[in-house]
Amino acid sequence: MLEVKNLNKKFGKLQVLTDVSLKAYSKEILCIRGESGAGKTTLIRCICNLETYDSGEITIDGDSRSEFVQEKVGLVFQSFNLFPHLSIIDNLTISPVSQKAMTRAEAQKRARELLSKLGIDSKENNYPFELSGGQKQRVAIARACMLNPKVLCFDEPTSALDNKTTQGIASILRDLAQEGMCIIVISHDNDFCDMVATRQLHMVSSKLIN
Repeated sequence: MLEVKNLNKKFGKLQVLTDVSLKAYSKEILCIRGESGAGKTTLIRCICNLETYDSGEITIDGDSRSEFVQEKVGLVFQSFNLFPHLSIIDNLTISPVSQKAMTRAEAQKRARELLSKLGIDSKENNYPFELSGGQKQRVAIARACMLNPKVLCFDEPTSALDNKTTQGIASILRDLAQEGMCIIVISHDNDFCDMVATRQLHMVSSKLIN
């Protein structure tokens, strides 16, 4: 489904990705472990088309067009990045509607389906400050799923969550993978990776190793 081939990236003279290659598949939860500064977040940002890379190629189902790849990849940010001034349902619908990918009615229907699936449908009219960390994480997951991505990336998904909430997020990831999505998680939380991963890779000093 997703293939990364010989990706290289520098910030100035600092090499942050060195010939990084990987394949990830439908129904897989691939965890990429590594210490801070190893290059994990830069790799995810490149996959999500939020960062340009110097050389290499990223394809989904053999298509390397950047607009196609961006369309098929969702990202759940470490800090959730919810709009504080918008209700939960508006957080989910604003992007699909503004991009003209859905009508407002279609986006609201999709948003409610996702919120119900994630067990927070009662929160659609709340604002982010009224939610717990785990609820915000679920909203962020719902928002990333609005346009049915083939690949869903998570940047340190457990960094602000307690153990019980972490287990709940692990269950959601398993459910999404079983439905056919490819899940990629970057984390330095080894216990979480061991709990949820179907496969693990390690990043060490800009290089990806098994």
